[in-house]
Amino acid sequence: MAITKGSIIIQRKDGTIYDLHKEGIEVVSFDPPSPNFQHTYMQNSKYGATLTTSQIQQMNIPIVFDVFARDNADYELQRLKVLRIFDSTEPFYVINRRLPWQRWRVVAEAFNYPRSGNFWKAKSVSFNLVAIDGLAESVGTTLDPFLFDNAKWGIGMGIPYENQRYSFNNQSSFNVYNPSIIPLLANERPVVITFKGNAPNGLTIRNSTTGQLFNYKKSLSSGDEFQLVGIVPIINGQQRLGNDFSDRGFVDFVKGDNQITISGASNFSISFNTRFYY
Repeated sequence: MAITKGSIIIQRKDGTIYDLHKEGIEVVSFDPPSPNFQHTYMQNSKYGATLTTSQIQQMNIPIVFDVFARDNADYELQRLKVLRIFDSTEPFYVINRRLPWQRWRVVAEAFNYPRSGNFWKAKSVSFNLVAIDGLAESVGTTLDPFLFDNAKWGIGMGIPYENQRYSFNNQSSFNVYNPSIIPLLANERPVVITFKGNAPNGLTIRNSTTGQLFNYKKSLSSGDEFQLVGIVPIINGQQRLGNDFSDRGFVDFVKGDNQITISGASNFSISFNTRFYY
């Protein structure tokens, strides 16, 4: 796509943000492709096959940009700046300001920084940003307010216009909506469930949509903080694994509506914290 000045932002994990235009880096193109599906087939007859699995693998996002400098010394400084911005000793995020509510977690493939025979502009630099998760993720989490003016949520995310809730008080039955293009699986992209309240005989969290439930066997009081992070129950910051504590169940969240029921609790609050994936 044609990119306007100031469109592409690089965000490091420590919160450092680089507006490439302000850094003297003019992006020519930034072209995220479709998700990279890997399909596996089983030949079960002479004239046909069965699709057995489909997986989303890492995705290459091509990026092309020009780098501008004031003189020969600045040319070399700009080269060092580019290497620092795209340093891939750890993943970082790339954001297109046209859709500022989505970001890709990426690393950069090796690239050249070719000279043009002058001091003020390098030849176009082109390489792939590898989106490790194979998908974009929402900048906001479900614990951020669903407002269109905070650059965390926007159109194209599949979120219904009616106000979506992911925190509940003393409500034993409710809906948790997942607008992602994938289900949120407990062992891959877990939703962090946080519970505070009384559950003297244990706590049960059921997703009636999937038929799954998690049962914590021990008592909980209002002074405890219980979290279910995927398949791991955590009490006051301490993991509580083993059959003495739970039935080793877990809760996934399908695309769309998920009907959740809470049993055994009173005077409680519960929240569901996750990002969405596109």
